[in-house]
Amino acid sequence: MKNQFSKVGNVKPNIKKFLKIEELQNLYKSFIEEAYNVMQTDSSLSDYLYFEAFKLRKEMIRVEANNKVIHSGL
Repeated sequence: MKNQFSKVGNVKPNIKKFLKIEELQNLYKSFIEEAYNVMQTDSSLSDYLYFEAFKLRKEMIRVEANNKVIHSGL
């Protein structure tokens, strides 16, 4: 099924569904590393990057749980 467009604007697909767990892990590591690198120079950017990494970690846990359910046949 193709993406549908509404009169207000286009409907974007949920990108998190398309990302594999390895890609989420790479993004997570990237955010953590960048947050650490800018910690001394820009604390607000560092906090934001840690927050984004935290959201990615939660998403990784959710994806891993879904994968376990799918692979176990439940």
